[in-house]
Amino acid sequence: MNPKIRVACVGYTNAWPLTRHLDPELFAVEACVPSVAARRLGQGEADVGLVPVASLFDRGASWRVAPGWCIGSDGDVDSVLLVGEGPLEEWDEVVLDGESRTSVILAQILLRGPLGRPELPVRAVDAGTGAFHAQGRVGAVVIGDAARNLPARLTTRVDLGRVWKQWTGLPFVFAVWAGRPDLPREAIDGLRAAGARGMPDRALAPAAERDYLTRAIRYELDDRALMGLRRFVALGQAAGLLGPGDLSLYGPSPLAPKAVLPAELLTRAARGEPINAETAHALSVGAPTGELAAAADELRWLRAPAREVTWLPAGNLTLDNLAERAPALTAKKALAAILQLGVAEADTLARTEAALRTLKEQHGLSVTGVGPDDLHGMALAAAVSPEVALERLVSAGLDGFGGPPTRTGAVQRPTWQAMHRLAGRHGLRGPTTLTLGLGESRADRVEHLLALRSFQASELHAGRPGFTALSVWTALSGEPDRDDSAQAWLRTIALARLVLDNVAHITAWWPSVGLGAAQAALFAGADDLGPALLDDTALAAPGRSFLTDGEEVEHHIRVAGFTPVRRDLDWTTLVRVTAAPEGRYARA
Repeated sequence: MNPKIRVACVGYTNAWPLTRHLDPELFAVEACVPSVAARRLGQGEADVGLVPVASLFDRGASWRVAPGWCIGSDGDVDSVLLVGEGPLEEWDEVVLDGESRTSVILAQILLRGPLGRPELPVRAVDAGTGAFHAQGRVGAVVIGDAARNLPARLTTRVDLGRVWKQWTGLPFVFAVWAGRPDLPREAIDGLRAAGARGMPDRALAPAAERDYLTRAIRYELDDRALMGLRRFVALGQAAGLLGPGDLSLYGPSPLAPKAVLPAELLTRAARGEPINAETAHALSVGAPTGELAAAADELRWLRAPAREVTWLPAGNLTLDNLAERAPALTAKKALAAILQLGVAEADTLARTEAALRTLKEQHGLSVTGVGPDDLHGMALAAAVSPEVALERLVSAGLDGFGGPPTRTGAVQRPTWQAMHRLAGRHGLRGPTTLTLGLGESRADRVEHLLALRSFQASELHAGRPGFTALSVWTALSGEPDRDDSAQAWLRTIALARLVLDNVAHITAWWPSVGLGAAQAALFAGADDLGPALLDDTALAAPGRSFLTDGEEVEHHIRVAGFTPVRRDLDWTTLVRVTAAPEGRYARA
């Protein structure tokens, strides 16, 4: 086995999206401050590091920059500041925090340039002590998380990212992935893949961190960022603050050979033979959509030969609109209510208990909609354990467990697994989901399916009920790099049918793409259309929403050549609708 790639990287909040998904099978990661990361790389104690760009021009450095991602800004950065107790024009000295040479060189360049204090003496201090030294007529450069938690006495705060942008019109790059020239291609690709997976996770951070990571930090190492980096290098070298040398990037990845996909792979998959990871990835990349759908359709008929398609008469409601929405669902003969809980507050658990009792006792509705993040969040907000929270919900009448759309990678989260296992011990069943268009790659989707299959196997082996279905969603963003089109949605449904041999049903979650596309999904492995969300604006892609009712759902099922079947939450009660349709879909 080859030794792992040694990685030195900063432990700051702004590095989290780039580092949290580094493959532990490929990388051995050690967190440290930027200056230490650069020193370890320079001394051969690391193979690659997330290092200050100034360190690329240390004497003897021959590192190359990995393309794709950086830590930068395009205006206010919030975490690289000149600070002091009095105005900048009254300072007698500036101390330079030794944590990052890039930031202190930027400060010197800006003091000599747009800040107009070229004569101001500068002095280096120990890493992390800048804020302490900023007293009286002494200013300081403070960076990282310390810059976002300054004492109130430091009333002057000059954001160096903002000054740079106003002066040059360009982004600024503070840190990049850099490594030895012979860094393996798999390591370079692994760094880029980790960053791509980490970008969507910024939305999961607490509110204050989420704003900082999405607004203040610019992560793309694109042409504009490289222009800003080269401008900084030129200014630094002209001022004698940076050593000689040129910026050097690793070359592009060689073109991958076209996947060879023997027809036998699809034939074996259609017969129900287990699919390993290699085959699943090969099908995802190389199988023509039509052939992939045909194989999934053949397997669907093998496992569920009845010419039937199920759907759930249900509707969404929230804790705030329950009084209005619940009677409307009852009037539409809904069987279930799907709670949309949102962000948990201290009283959310108690309000959810009350809602469950109302929906069960007054309206006779089954209730689902609580998922792993909902349960965990309610428990934290209510200061009780998840076990206690779920016991209270079950006692109040919770019937199913599933929750909001799921991102790829969720199956590997310990909290996600623990919440599902807890629900399983209470006998709660429900679907799980896979949502396309949240920044994931095709490979991420395949890994999600494989991890889901493995988790389902462990649940069933332990005697817990596991998942009733996989529901495939898409954001349908319209952005080419998201690969979340209706075709990508159909391909994922087909692949899910072929991979998930231990999940009974595949649901085509149609609100983003419409019922017409759902008809196509019924010939690509799907056997269920999920909740109809009666008399409601269904969850859809931005700018797209579809109003529907049971008549329309059943009409589309019939037109596709199937018999509609109304089901309950876990497919234990099935009502086949064989009578001739009435109303607007009645045949003349």
